[in-house]
Amino acid sequence: MKLAKLASFIRDYFIAIFSFLLIFLLTLFTYSETRKKSEERNAKLFAMRTEQVTDALDKRMKDYIQILIGGKAMFTSSDSVTRQDWARYYEALKLEKNYPGMQGFGYTHVVRPHEKEKHEQQIRSEGFENYRITPETPRDLYTAIIFLEPFSDRNLRAFGYDMYSEPVRQSAMRIARDTRQPTMSGKVRLVQETGQDEQLGFLIYLPVYQDNVEPESIQERQRLIKGFVYSPFRVKDLMKAVLADEFEDIDVEIYDGAEPSKENLLYSTSPQLYYGSKAREYGSLSTITIGNHTWRLYITAKEGFGRTTESELPYYILLGGSIISLLMFFIIWSLSNTRRSNSLKQTITDNATAALFILDSKGYCTFMNPAAEEMTGYTLEEMRKKPLHDMVHYKHLDGSPFPAEECPMHNALTNIKPLRGYEDTFVRKDGTFFNVSCSVQPMVESGSDNYTIIEVRDITDEKQAQQAIIESEARFRTMADNAPVMIKIMDDATNFMYVNKQWLDFTGHTFEQTINMSWKELVHPDDIDRKEQVTLQAIEDHSPFRLEYRMRRFDGEYRWVVASNTPRFGANGEFQGYIGSIIDITEIKEAERKVKQNAELLQKLFLEVPAVVGLVRAQDYQYVLANPGYRKLYGNRPLVGRTVFEVHSEEEGRELINRLDEVFRTAKPFVGNEIPIPAVERGNNGELAHGYFNLVYQPLVDANGAVEAVLIFAVEVTELVNARKALLHTNEELSGKNDELQRINNDLDNFVYTASHDLKSPIANMEGLVTLLRDILQGKLEAEDMQVLDMVQSSINKLKGTIADLAEITKVQKELQSAAEPLSFESMLQDIGADLEEPMKETGAVLKTDLQVGSIVYARKNLRSIIYNLVSNAIKYKSPNRPPVIHLKTYEQGEYVVLEVQDNGLGIKKEQQHKLFTMFKRLHTHVEGTGIGLYIVKRIIENNGGRIEVDSVHGKGTTFKVYFRQVPVEQEV
Repeated sequence: MKLAKLASFIRDYFIAIFSFLLIFLLTLFTYSETRKKSEERNAKLFAMRTEQVTDALDKRMKDYIQILIGGKAMFTSSDSVTRQDWARYYEALKLEKNYPGMQGFGYTHVVRPHEKEKHEQQIRSEGFENYRITPETPRDLYTAIIFLEPFSDRNLRAFGYDMYSEPVRQSAMRIARDTRQPTMSGKVRLVQETGQDEQLGFLIYLPVYQDNVEPESIQERQRLIKGFVYSPFRVKDLMKAVLADEFEDIDVEIYDGAEPSKENLLYSTSPQLYYGSKAREYGSLSTITIGNHTWRLYITAKEGFGRTTESELPYYILLGGSIISLLMFFIIWSLSNTRRSNSLKQTITDNATAALFILDSKGYCTFMNPAAEEMTGYTLEEMRKKPLHDMVHYKHLDGSPFPAEECPMHNALTNIKPLRGYEDTFVRKDGTFFNVSCSVQPMVESGSDNYTIIEVRDITDEKQAQQAIIESEARFRTMADNAPVMIKIMDDATNFMYVNKQWLDFTGHTFEQTINMSWKELVHPDDIDRKEQVTLQAIEDHSPFRLEYRMRRFDGEYRWVVASNTPRFGANGEFQGYIGSIIDITEIKEAERKVKQNAELLQKLFLEVPAVVGLVRAQDYQYVLANPGYRKLYGNRPLVGRTVFEVHSEEEGRELINRLDEVFRTAKPFVGNEIPIPAVERGNNGELAHGYFNLVYQPLVDANGAVEAVLIFAVEVTELVNARKALLHTNEELSGKNDELQRINNDLDNFVYTASHDLKSPIANMEGLVTLLRDILQGKLEAEDMQVLDMVQSSINKLKGTIADLAEITKVQKELQSAAEPLSFESMLQDIGADLEEPMKETGAVLKTDLQVGSIVYARKNLRSIIYNLVSNAIKYKSPNRPPVIHLKTYEQGEYVVLEVQDNGLGIKKEQQHKLFTMFKRLHTHVEGTGIGLYIVKRIIENNGGRIEVDSVHGKGTTFKVYFRQVPVEQEV
């Protein structure tokens, strides 16, 4: 069909189409050739501009590096460079004029920690009284800015700043130092920034070494580094100087590093970034390496790049040729169309179903089509005798006159205004009335009188149909509003078309709100996907569907509803949507849920209860119910439906039947604990085993008090009874073992105490003999002999210390039961401080306390031993680089009182910390000791139910945390 229409169109307008195609194809060929040449010229121009930008930036940065090399030459040529020398050199270069873009030209001096104070005093002596290296936190190395020109405005903020303290600057300075090459940093915020017109920045460093040497190895370069000649740059100021006004036809984006990204952006001439997008026709990504650092340059051509009169020529050709070809087509097409339209208009007019009238400026009819003659009963000759209003529109339905001045159609003619959809009644020639819908269109043409076209449709049948629909809809609404369910009508896109009163009462929305909302606004979020899936499938199949879901009521509560939906079809069978009814079933769902929940609970209780449950009917002693535990008790034999006499042997069922008889007879429950049952079949193999059970026989009675059945509930406690018997036997054995161990432990302590006491006398004799021998042989022995005597004396002293430690360990064991008493931490520290006063003065130790818990219930000697050992160790194992600072604090943590002792001493290596509390183990041998102190501390703490923890960093210090129980726990041996 479409091909036939296309063929007909081509046949009717062949000359117009051929003329258009010929001229347009010639235009396209000419446009293509000229545009290709223009694009080639623009591509070459863009490549040249890109190269110019890269070369300009590379050349300028190399010039800056040469300036830094010149600054380094000052240090090479002179042993001392003064601030005045540096300023004169800067002024001689005239950098602000010749090389704009540099924020400054400076020198930063390397200062070791031990040189810091002397360095600051030296600079202050030059007249800078407030000079100091910033930031002031201690570091392993400082690099202070001491020369910076121009020494004014922003640059004053950088005087004394340690650039080595900032990671990005430090990285560049390290590379420059280790490579001897100028090095550029990554992007930073310069300390010169004041908060106004802030810009990103970077710096270039050139190392200067001591004695003007050029070290070959990296180690030598790190050792001999003296300072850095450097320059800071504010990127925007620098790029304005480099690019100037020469590159206004392109945009430049500079990214710091090898990866172009928004985070690495250093500078952009445009607020909009174009890298990664295809917003512009020309774009080029290039790489430039400056001072061991990489920049990525992304250059794009702005709109209008390379645009000249010559570049616009292809578009002028395309536009002009298109206009000419179209004009030629429309001229020829118009000529052909004019001939066809006249005959077509006549055909349309004659065959139109609506009445058409053409009136002159006075309202007389000059033309009417056949439909108008049939509708009114007048011929054109008859209609011309009077104005149209006087012929068909001169009176109302009640016969009263209808003046022309009141007629909207007449007014539209008079005022030359169009009128659409005007409905009224006309009068036929025979005097009958009929309903019409009129459209009036005044036509105004210059040089001639105005005329008007009126289209009239007979809508009598439509009016009758509309009235019938209105009456039917009213009956439907009355019926729907009085229905006991919610009713909705939806179109094929699930939009609401109608809802009844029950719906409005339930949702709390007005009819207008409902019509304009989506059904998803009323459905519970968890049910939307399921309802949508079912609804869409039903729409696709044009089938009815029923669905349960939750719907929001006017008070915000989601209620369960069931919706039944029936498809609606038009007169021609087309699918129009659904009509549905909705019922609130929340109470039904809740009842179902409770019934199901109770059933599941009973089922679970019956099957999973860790007990034996059975139900025996009184009428015939038949098992009505037996859970898995009950069946397992009797070898999983089938029980339900059989009597107790059938399933149990005489021995097995004797007591069971006797108890059932008693409960059936008295209607009173039987309760028994740990009842021995001598015959229990564990497996279905005929073997009987003895067991113990807690039993309940509960009678179930009817309304008359007669026993209908007995519920048997039993919990087996055989293992509990056997375990209690075994526990009693084990306790008796443990009691004997405990007595034996107590005796052995006492014998061992007595032996150690006796041995240490008995050894003291021989050792004292040996010590006296050595002293006597030393006095007798005074002046007669050689140096080597005296050294031997000293070694003997040292060995005796060590032996005395070991014996004393053994005695102390035995003493600690004997004092496990020492009486606890309320003790004050502050009083204890005053007592210990008096003992440690001399070593604290010698070492310059400082003890700082924070006692959040002031007192504790503990044995006095034990608490003193713990605190004394920890504090004295903190003094003894101090760092040679700093005086000891000891922080001691107490606080509560859960059920413990925590004593924390922190020092800044030598610290302990991670791999040695597990040996710290071992007897006679010493991790630092340069200080006298036996290695027994921390062992005793740990034993005291653990014997009283506590624990001790250590956290240490080698070279920085150690923290001990002692956890005391609030009430001491006695250890059972």
